[in-house]
Amino acid sequence: MTSIALVILSALAIGIVAGVLGLAPGPSSLDTLIMAMLCLLLFVIGLDMSQNRSVVAQIKKLGWKMLLLPLFIAAGSILGALSVSFFIGMDPRYAMAIGAGFGWYSLSGVMLTSLVGAQIGTMALLSNVFREMLSIVIMPLVVRLFGRLAAIAPGGATTMDTTLPVVVRYAGSEMSVISFVSGFILSILVIFLVPFFATL
Repeated sequence: MTSIALVILSALAIGIVAGVLGLAPGPSSLDTLIMAMLCLLLFVIGLDMSQNRSVVAQIKKLGWKMLLLPLFIAAGSILGALSVSFFIGMDPRYAMAIGAGFGWYSLSGVMLTSLVGAQIGTMALLSNVFREMLSIVIMPLVVRLFGRLAAIAPGGATTMDTTLPVVVRYAGSEMSVISFVSGFILSILVIFLVPFFATL
């Protein structure tokens, strides 16, 4: 297991233990803390993007065709979640909303907790955490079986940050720009698609 996966699991376990022991703040304070951390996360992502000037130049060079990949990844994620909902007896709207998190567990979990409730929000958090960890673990196999371009699909929105190093390691540095752009587009789609499906 990689250090990234261990950090994610450790943070989740500490949060669960703190909640069980009654060490967590009250609901109103917790909501404020979550929103503050979310804003900080978006701020840091914006800083990181603004400093990646070479990425913009490479995007222009590759052209509009690279936009198709994240759209196919989005469609596959949502349709996959919809298919699973019929087997587990879950409301298809909420399943698609969870699938539309595309691995961005912090945002999708917070949004669905606010829009639907803690149960669906927790499912979104765990599903998307698992997606990120699974993509890290299966990356070598995906590249070997389906090619380098396929390495971008499992991580979803996380291919612009946490799983980007893993994509580069197994698929090559030439995949970095495509991976970054795909993750960025999927991250933008999360903001619109999660509430769209949750409130159908």
